[in-house]
Amino acid sequence: MSSSYLIHDMIRVCPQTGELLEEEARAGTLAELSERSSELASPRNAYVSFQLIVKLGAAGPSAIRFEAEAPRSGWDEIGANEFAFYAQWYHRVQGRYYPDALVPLDGGEAGPRTLAAISAANEVEDQAYAAVWVDLFVPAGVGAGDYRGAVRVETGSGTDVHEIRLRVLHTAVPDESLIVADLNSYADNLSRRMDSLRSNPDRYEDGTYFRTEQAFFRMAHEHRCLLHYLPYEHSGRIPAAFIPELEGKGKEMRVKDWSVFDEHFGPYLDGSAFADTKRGAIPIPYMYLPFNFHWPADYAKFGTKGYRTEFAGIMEEFHRHFTERGWLRTKFELFLNHKKRYKLFPYDGDETRFVWDEKVNDIYYDLAKDVLEKEDGARFVFRTDASWSYGLHFEKYADLIKLWVVNHQMFSWFPESLGVLRGAGCEVWTYGGAERISRPLLATAISPLAAVARGVDGFVYWENTKWGDQWHETPDSEGSTAVFYPGDRLFGLQGPIPSIRLKVLRNTMQVADCMEQWIRAQPEAGRERMGEAIAEAFDLAPGAWWPGKPNFLDKPPYEWENAMFSEAPKASLHEGRPSETLNDLKRSLWAILG
Repeated sequence: MSSSYLIHDMIRVCPQTGELLEEEARAGTLAELSERSSELASPRNAYVSFQLIVKLGAAGPSAIRFEAEAPRSGWDEIGANEFAFYAQWYHRVQGRYYPDALVPLDGGEAGPRTLAAISAANEVEDQAYAAVWVDLFVPAGVGAGDYRGAVRVETGSGTDVHEIRLRVLHTAVPDESLIVADLNSYADNLSRRMDSLRSNPDRYEDGTYFRTEQAFFRMAHEHRCLLHYLPYEHSGRIPAAFIPELEGKGKEMRVKDWSVFDEHFGPYLDGSAFADTKRGAIPIPYMYLPFNFHWPADYAKFGTKGYRTEFAGIMEEFHRHFTERGWLRTKFELFLNHKKRYKLFPYDGDETRFVWDEKVNDIYYDLAKDVLEKEDGARFVFRTDASWSYGLHFEKYADLIKLWVVNHQMFSWFPESLGVLRGAGCEVWTYGGAERISRPLLATAISPLAAVARGVDGFVYWENTKWGDQWHETPDSEGSTAVFYPGDRLFGLQGPIPSIRLKVLRNTMQVADCMEQWIRAQPEAGRERMGEAIAEAFDLAPGAWWPGKPNFLDKPPYEWENAMFSEAPKASLHEGRPSETLNDLKRSLWAILG
């Protein structure tokens, strides 16, 4: 009798009972699920994932070992070293144990990251099952066709052999993502939230901070995401390593020293930070500039000639330096994140709600226009995060603001806005947050697919490093403010460990990027065809991406109340659908792409 089960990547399992935690799953038991999970399909240059669920015997997890056998076709092989194994860590959420954090397993029989050691540290009450997440990378250079491999699971009662039947497609996922999956965070949150950094006052000088931060950027990159780190606080304060050193005032203000700034950000902007990843040395596609109400000019001088001179002069220096360094593949964002409710500045630069704050857009565009309007060299863009006033602003400011990041619910009320912004040469992202751990994994797949169906350029998860001091028990906000966790305190890793939700996001990004690649090869009807494939798999009515307008749009945004949004139209695209829906979509997509 088998002691282990190979199951697909869209269902989680209770460690106490072995019951499926995804309530809408078609399968009822592990045995049923295992019967239909060993046949896999993947594009080249992509990851394919599955899970191993092991029933614990008297010896517990100490007797469990895993070994991968290289998948082979008649003419090619995917090396066994392309498998990566992660122990699933369980969190207490809403009275149940849910797996989310993924701890990379040591290869040996002893060490801090064996399944036995991790299970002992996790301390799951009455644990009867352990789970391991498996990633298999399919290299770009292997031939298409059918491959056969296996994973052996050794337990105290014997060895289970799980055959893997993998169909490798001709299609390859592009190295450079065609959709931006933006993981937003804020100035030096890592130092506040990682034990190994907050206890080190010399973290910038000794390189510890830069190495740790790069590990987070690399993990985001490898998961087809961008870690997007706003460098200033609401007060305008900026940690020293996030800006170059300035000197002088007024016309004499200039950058004194670029060295620390270049050491910090240069590897992201030339791609060298990612040189040995699967995707390669691709520079980050976007980066926040440190310019804000209070830097480089002191806000006490706002409205004066001196303020204008300092702000515009240092921006010119940034543009010149970035151009000279050859940082030409990244778009640098002028973004004003200040909110007057914090009582530090009198205007909302972010998510403008009141008409009297609109002037900020005009004022700061005018301050920066000499750089924003340059056609040569490094690329600088004016960005806004829009919600309340989006319906009033997308036409008014389309010629000034070139990167629009829009609340996903409010964006869905204005399908006509996309054509207006596209006509003005703008890019459009939507924003929301990571899904809570207790939500079905299918919910995590929606943002990339909605981006394809609607034809937007990307999406943002707000805040992704706020895991909380008790993340190993229950993460803050049920994990909706973290898609990775710190590896230092429990596992001796100077960097992050991923979550299951981050893996699902990456796997769906691979699907979305394949769709976008196909759409660009047939621009006339490609997006419509891909939208149809998504709608068919999810059993959606035509136009489900655009649920209609609420009845309060005739009121000015400052009269809207939060309670109105619960009754306003929402594009609820995954509710009630089985977790296997994403796998249904993949099968139909692979049949189209081949």
